[in-house]
Amino acid sequence: MMGPMTEQAPVPPKKKGNWGAKIILILVALVFAVISYFALAAFLPRWWSQTIGQQVNGSISGGILAGMFYGFVFTFAATLVALIGLNKKVGWPFKIALVILGVAISTPNLLTLAIALGSDNAAHAGQRVLDVDAPGFRTSTLISAIAGFAAAVLLVVLIGLWRGRGRKMKALKQAEKERLQAEKEAERAAAGRPTSGPAAALGDAKARITDVFDGSPDFDGQPDQK
Repeated sequence: MMGPMTEQAPVPPKKKGNWGAKIILILVALVFAVISYFALAAFLPRWWSQTIGQQVNGSISGGILAGMFYGFVFTFAATLVALIGLNKKVGWPFKIALVILGVAISTPNLLTLAIALGSDNAAHAGQRVLDVDAPGFRTSTLISAIAGFAAAVLLVVLIGLWRGRGRKMKALKQAEKERLQAEKEAERAAAGRPTSGPAAALGDAKARITDVFDGSPDFDGQPDQK
């Protein structure tokens, strides 16, 4: 007699990728990104120039100091973040996060750059505002940004040299320790004593007992003193 036949569970059909919906979503996202870009391009230069103008209030010294602050501090921080992201030990998820963080930190300088190099109406309006309300801001920002970049690179180089020196010192100490150990083992072997293990420790103790206060150098090469 044949046993009852086991029924196999029906395999659900594989879902086909809805490529049409995905393409529509991608197109909508691209259209939104383009609209956002033009909206921000028309708004941000005016807003940033007015913000700096209100901070400086037409003072030449104030414009120079503000440019030095924004140019140096934000470029220095963004460069450090970028250099950390270039480290081989940093994984890709953290690299992406560091890139986003670096762009966010450098936003003030990017806005100033967009105003200085822009050719649209918003950029020209921002240039006029900065010329009147924040004189010297753009030039001092550029010079300070270069200085901040150079300072960040120099700091990373100095840290790398310091760490390399630390590794070299550690290697030299290890080599010196191994050299001293090899000399001790050679002296023990020349004296016919064991070079390792409990017998070597017992031999060392006996040598110290027999050489106490005799004034002659013991196995470590140093004369005993009372």
